Amino acid sequence: MSNRSPVALTIENLRVTLGDSAVLDGASLHLAAGTTLAVIGASGCGKTTLLRAIAGLVPIAAGRITLGSQP
Repeated sequence: MSNRSPVALTIENLRVTLGDSAVLDGASLHLAAGTTLAVIGASGCGKTTLLRAIAGLVPIAAGRITLGSQP
């Protein structure tokens, strides 16, 4: 039996492109249920694009986003 919390959000090898440019390329994370995450970084590094991809507001070119057990 595992002591690990169930994964609430999984991002695997996410790639988001805008035009011919990759805005995110290879982003991955596993976030356990009940965990708080802060997304920080320099201007233009893809923070907003990552959050928009999770929300389903931008199409992903490759990879996978799973919330709970639902893609």
